Amino acid sequence: MSKLVNNVGDKALDVVIVGCGMPKRGMGWYHLTQLMEMPNANVVGVVEPFFLNSSLCPTPPEPFMNLVEQLKAQGVTCTDSVSKLPKFTKDTMCLIAGRTPDNPKLFRSCIEQGAAVIYLEKPGAPTVSELQSMKDLADSKGVKVYLGYNKNVTPYVQKALQLANSVEHSKVTFCHNNSYKRDELEECFTRCSEGMLKNMAIHELALLVTFFGVTVDSIEAFHLMTDSSSTEQLTIGGYTDFSKIGFTVTTKNDKSVNVIADRCGGNISFASVNDAKGVEIEKFEFPDQEAQKKLDIQCAEDPEMMPYFFIQSDDYLTLKNLVIDSTLDHKMAQNVATIQIAIDALKLAEYFTEESRKILDGKAGK
Repeated sequence: MSKLVNNVGDKALDVVIVGCGMPKRGMGWYHLTQLMEMPNANVVGVVEPFFLNSSLCPTPPEPFMNLVEQLKAQGVTCTDSVSKLPKFTKDTMCLIAGRTPDNPKLFRSCIEQGAAVIYLEKPGAPTVSELQSMKDLADSKGVKVYLGYNKNVTPYVQKALQLANSVEHSKVTFCHNNSYKRDELEECFTRCSEGMLKNMAIHELALLVTFFGVTVDSIEAFHLMTDSSSTEQLTIGGYTDFSKIGFTVTTKNDKSVNVIADRCGGNISFASVNDAKGVEIEKFEFPDQEAQKKLDIQCAEDPEMMPYFFIQSDDYLTLKNLVIDSTLDHKMAQNVATIQIAIDALKLAEYFTEESRKILDGKAGK
C-alpha cells in the first residue's frame, strides 16, 4: 500500500471517516485514500468501532495497524468512537461507511459531536422508520445529509437517460450484476442481511426516485418477472432473499421502467433504451470494453483490492467533490441523493420485496 499523505489545500473542509474497515476491503478505507489526496479535504479523524476497540478486537490485523501508524504520522486522530474525538468547532463532514445496522447510532454520535454535513453510505439504515428518525434529527439541528448513490453521476446511466429523454415513449432497463459464485451466496446473504433490494439494487431504486418520480404513492402497476431465468428466491443460512430479480414498474404518470438484478450475473451491468415498439435503440455497458481491459490489468497488479473500487473510483470522487465543494460554498450539492431520496428508495425496497414475495408465494401455492 502506498504511503498516505494528507494533501490539504488553502480552502479545505475538515472530514472524519466513521467506519474505516480493512485496507483494500472496506468502503470507508477507500473513501479515506481518496480524501487524503483531495486538496479540498482535511482528514482530521478516523473512527473504526471494531478494529480499534480492544475488547472486540484484541489483536487488529497488521495491515490495519500499519494504516493507523501512517495516519497518526499525518496528525490524524484514530479512535474507536466518535465521542472520543474533540467536539467539532469548524464545519466538519462525517463520512459514515459502517455496517448498515450500526449507521443510526453512528449518525446520532456525529450530530452530537457537531457535524455540519453527513455523507452516508447506502442504504443509510436498515428500515424506513430509522432513516426517517435520522432525517428528523438532522433537520432539527440544521445538518445536511447526502447519500453515496454513485449511479446518479455514473456516465453509463447519464447516457441512457439522455437518449431516453430524446425518444418519445422510450423505455429504460437498468441491469445490475454482481459476480458471486453460487457457493458464495450464503456469505453474501449473511453479510447483506437487509436483503438484495435494500442493498445491491438500492442504487437502481434511487435512480427510479430521482429520474422517474417513482415512489410508493406514485405506482400504478408492479409486474414481477416470475420466470426462473429472471427471479429466484432462496433460503440459505437462515436468510431468505433473492439471488436475482426482475420487474417492471409503471407510475400514474405512465412512466415505465425495468429493473434487473442478479447476484451471479457477472461483472458487466448496463442501462438500455428501447423505443415505443420495444426495439432496443442502444445499450450502455459498465464497465465497457476499454474500461474492462483497464480493470483486468489493475486487478492483476493488485489482486487484494476489491474490484469495484477500481470500477467506481471516478464516481466516488465526483460525489465527494460535489458535497465538499458545495459545503465550502455554503450551498446544497446538486445531482447528489438527499436523505429524502434515500427514504423514498428504501420505501420502494420494502414495497417491492413484500409484493414480490406475495406473488411468488401465490405462484408456489398453485
